[in-house]
Amino acid sequence: MQPLFSEFSPTSVNQWKEKLAKDLKGIDFNQLTWQADTGISIQPFYTKEDLPAQAQPVFYHNDWNIGVKIQVENELQANKQALEALNGGASALCFYLNKTTNLAQLLKDIQIEFIATQFYVTQPVQEFIAQLNQFITEQQLDTKQLNLSINYDVLARFVKTGNWIQNQSTDFDAIKQVSQVPFNRYQLLIDASLYQNTGAHQVTELALILSHYNEYLQYFNEQGGNFSFLEKGVQIHVAIGTDFFAEIAKLRALRKLITFLHTTYNIQAPISIACTTSHLTLAPKDEHTNLLRSTTQAMSSVIGGCDYLYVEPFNATSKSEETSLATRMARNQQIILKEESYLNKTTDIGAGSYYIETLTEQLATKAFEQFKTYEAKGGFIAALEQNIIQHEVEQQQEKLVEKAQKGELVIIGVNKYLNPNSKTTVHVNTTQNTEKSLIKPLSALSLAAHIETVQPVTK
Repeated sequence: MQPLFSEFSPTSVNQWKEKLAKDLKGIDFNQLTWQADTGISIQPFYTKEDLPAQAQPVFYHNDWNIGVKIQVENELQANKQALEALNGGASALCFYLNKTTNLAQLLKDIQIEFIATQFYVTQPVQEFIAQLNQFITEQQLDTKQLNLSINYDVLARFVKTGNWIQNQSTDFDAIKQVSQVPFNRYQLLIDASLYQNTGAHQVTELALILSHYNEYLQYFNEQGGNFSFLEKGVQIHVAIGTDFFAEIAKLRALRKLITFLHTTYNIQAPISIACTTSHLTLAPKDEHTNLLRSTTQAMSSVIGGCDYLYVEPFNATSKSEETSLATRMARNQQIILKEESYLNKTTDIGAGSYYIETLTEQLATKAFEQFKTYEAKGGFIAALEQNIIQHEVEQQQEKLVEKAQKGELVIIGVNKYLNPNSKTTVHVNTTQNTEKSLIKPLSALSLAAHIETVQPVTK
């Protein structure tokens, strides 16, 4: 049987460039190449010749958990939210605990043996581990069937608040205790969602995640070099922005970088990636426009290979009365991606794409080079103490704000196409103290606050 299209002669890259210049009346290939903030040159088209050597799928799963985040202030109210989420299609719950919590009330009627359950703990963790272990025993649950995990990322807290929970040595010892809890699904969870929300571009974000994780690995290595407790896996939690293809490539590059880092320590550990949609470009007033951004961010997450996905409600930065609608829509966006777009039917959709494969390789290479500069200064904590990381991020923040002010970065509902009839009250979360944060978050509110001149609504 004759191969399809064999009667057509192949077209070389130079022929395409000549055709481009002819059709565009003298504008050549190089004039259409532009420089991204990451320092990577983006070409007008890519061909098979651009593919990295031995390009192959980066991951082999095709489905993901629909996650819901729940801030636990009142156990009964949080339990109600969790049950509503599960009945609405969620398959993963993430509880944020800021105080001692009554787990019996929080988890009432929730069959945790059938879902993924994560706990973000910001207080000394030993008491929580004992309480969770007691709950499991009382409920006569089989630990082998549970998908529980405890996020006690003391480094993330240090970056966000400028303080350790107790002190560096004690906190790192506690991390080791958490990692060795037998019912823990992921022995180590890294909360790296902060970095995208600071305004850092993908290269810096990847370098920071790698350096953040490596700080723990170096600690464990110095403690004896036994990484057997990581056999169940590590989870990295990242935020996803609106640069559709770059965010897909970022996740693929992250998985490759973590795998490479594991090989240097001779670690065999599964890698899980949890994604959350970014706060960076949320419109605080014309909030329904956020549905557009969070949908593309969710698509980038899924195509990039996330294992868990948390879509923020469209009113995350406001005091809108549409709380129930917003939380339901956040779940339904993911359900549509599964049930109507069938994105859970294919493994690594971006594999083989000339552009995505090339961008994945370029991001990974540049990020690893930047990661090495942090290590040359003594590692993640040392680079923070020397203000190296803060200086880089602040420069990128300033550039991002400038682009938004000039309209070079279009944010619908923030600096263009505003709804003059929007009466939403902007809500500033005063409970989150960022005064001592080592890397200041650049939220949608602070980004919008920097934009003084906006264009009128286009009808």
